[in-house]
Amino acid sequence: MAKQGYEFKNLTKAQQDCLSLIESLGIYELRALARVFGDNSPTTLKRNDHIKIVMDKIISGEELKPLPLRQGRPYKELSNIEGILAELSQITGKDYSLKSSQALTANRAQKAVTFKQIEENVLKQKLFPIEAMGILCERNDKEFFFHNQTNEKFILVKKDIDSRLKPFDYVVGTAVAMNENGDHILDSVKYINFQNQATYQDKTDEYKDCLPSQQLNFEGNEILLGSRYILKEGKLTENAIKLKKLLKTLNENKIVTIALLANVMYEDKAEINSLGFNSVFALGYDEKPTIICETLSNVVENIKRLQNQGLRVALFVQDITTMANGVDFAYRANAKSLMGHTENAVELVKSLMLLAKSGGKDKHTTVFVTMDDADLFDQMYVSAVYKVSKKFSL
Repeated sequence: MAKQGYEFKNLTKAQQDCLSLIESLGIYELRALARVFGDNSPTTLKRNDHIKIVMDKIISGEELKPLPLRQGRPYKELSNIEGILAELSQITGKDYSLKSSQALTANRAQKAVTFKQIEENVLKQKLFPIEAMGILCERNDKEFFFHNQTNEKFILVKKDIDSRLKPFDYVVGTAVAMNENGDHILDSVKYINFQNQATYQDKTDEYKDCLPSQQLNFEGNEILLGSRYILKEGKLTENAIKLKKLLKTLNENKIVTIALLANVMYEDKAEINSLGFNSVFALGYDEKPTIICETLSNVVENIKRLQNQGLRVALFVQDITTMANGVDFAYRANAKSLMGHTENAVELVKSLMLLAKSGGKDKHTTVFVTMDDADLFDQMYVSAVYKVSKKFSL
C-alpha cells in the first residue's frame, strides 16, 4: 500500500485494521498518538509522518512503554486518545494503554469512535432518516456522539443543535446521513432526559441523602423506593406479564424505568423492548467488552445526571456478572485481585448499586438486579450485590 510519505507492504489483517483506524484520525488525535508512541516533536511533523511513526512501532511488534501525555495539553485536542489506544490494544493483543489510566478514576476503557467528514451536499438532503437515542459522550469542544440503541451505530451530535445538552444526557431524536459512507448525524431532538425538548429545563434539583421512607404498593407487596432489590428471576422476561404491570405502575407514579441487560440473544430483544421500559440498553451475546464497559459506565453517569435534576428512577439490571467480566477484559492488564475481578469491575458494579438512594422531597432511585443460580458462585456478586439487597419476586 503506497501513500505519500509512507509505504507498508505485506501487512497482516490486524496491522491493516490498525492502519485504517489511524488514517481516519484527525490531526490533533494523530499528534497525541504519535507523542504517546515516543515522538518528541509532533507539532512540527506532517500527517503522514505521524502515521509512519505509529505504524512502524506497531509493525515492529516491540513491547512498548507508552509515554504519559505532556501536562498542560488542552484536553479538547486529545478527546479520544484513551479510546484509540484501547482499540489498538484490542486489535493487536498488546497493551498500548496509558499506565495512568489503569486505576479506575473518571477514565473508562472506551472504544475509539471516528466519523468520516461531513459532506454538505449529502447532509442538506436529509437522506435515510432514522430514530436515534442514546447517552451523550463528549467527543471534543464542538461535538458529542452516542451509541444508537435502535441500530447499534454511532451518531454524531453537534453541540450547537441544542445549547442545553450536556455530557451523559439521554437524547431521543432523528438522525440523517451526513456523507456517502453512511455516517449519521443528529438532525433534530425530541426528548432530553425523558422530557419533551420544547419544555425541557436544565435545572438542578440534587438528591440529598436520607433514609428511604416512601413505599409503593404492588399487588400486595410493599416496595421501599430508594432501595436495592434482588429479583428471584434470572431474566426479566421470565415473568413478563407481572413485570409489565410493575413498569406500568412505576410509570403512573412518574418514575423513569431503565433496563440494562447483558448476554442478550437476538431473538429476545423484541420481547424485552415490548415490556414497557422508558429506555432499554440491551447488550448482545456477542457484544465487545469495550462496549459493555462503556455502556455500564455511561448508564451510571446518566442516572447520576437524572438524579441531579431531581428525577425518580427505577433501574433494572440483568446479568451483572457478565458485565463485570466484560469490564475485566477491557482492563485486562490489571490483576483480578479483588473478589475475583479487577478493581475496575468491582468499583463500577458498586457505583451502580450505590445509585439506589432516597433524595428527599419525593425523589428516589430504586435498583432491581436479577439473580441466577450461577451468580452465587461469583464472590463479587455475593458481596457487592446479594448481601446488600432485599429479596423481591415478581
